[in-house]
Amino acid sequence: MEQTGGTRQSNLKATVDALLGMSYLRFPQILNGVHPLVAPLIMFRLKRRGYSNCRVEVAKSGLIVYADR
Repeated sequence: MEQTGGTRQSNLKATVDALLGMSYLRFPQILNGVHPLVAPLIMFRLKRRGYSNCRVEVAKSGLIVYADR
């Protein structure tokens, strides 16, 4: 995880939505308001679904998710 921003605001609803309803069709994805502690869980789910070259960057607005099939 790389941090690319300063102070940030995380949102519980956005975090839960990212965990339960994340789309795996297009990358990179910007997940606004998602807490950075969720990044390892997102990485785990991507790897379980067969994605490689996965990374999650922590930005001021949330998380940026990169992955390749």
